[in-house]
Amino acid sequence: MSEKKSLCIAIERVVGKEIRTPQDFVWLADEIKRLQHQTIGVNTLKRLWGYYAEGTTETRRGTLDVLANMVGFNDYQTFCKQNNAENSNFVVNRHLDSKTLPEGLRIHITWQPDRDCTIRHLGKSRFVVEEIVNSKLSVGDTFECVLFIDGEPLYLNNLVHEGNPPVAYQIGSNSGIRLEVKED
Repeated sequence: MSEKKSLCIAIERVVGKEIRTPQDFVWLADEIKRLQHQTIGVNTLKRLWGYYAEGTTETRRGTLDVLANMVGFNDYQTFCKQNNAENSNFVVNRHLDSKTLPEGLRIHITWQPDRDCTIRHLGKSRFVVEEIVNSKLSVGDTFECVLFIDGEPLYLNNLVHEGNPPVAYQIGSNSGIRLEVKED
């Protein structure tokens, strides 16, 4: 499989949907602008995904760098190097390592079917639930989590729920989570 095809598949994992229809490409262009603060044209995306049967034009390196960054790599060259290596253990989805997060940072997490949660980092990979909709979690619950991976289930360790003894807990088991850092 080509590196460009692998990059397309990685992008689909990050955004949580297959890109197949003209409307999908418009939606993806909007997602890229929202997540990366960069503009990539719909026709460029269609060419990269092989939507057009004819005509092969080279995709600009800057475009490939933006897309590689979206899946967690510094640039397209780094993505290609890792893609060519045995990559069954690499996380290519956008992710957050809690060891690098500043204390007080707020993260908005959503998952299916209609769950919505905002958490705040307490430091040392500990978090507190500040807002919650349609979940068994409660405001004030605390837990530990080292890694948040967009599109994958989230595993909470030492969840203290309503004063009960700590337990392990999983959210987003069917379709993974979507995460967004909240700017205060």
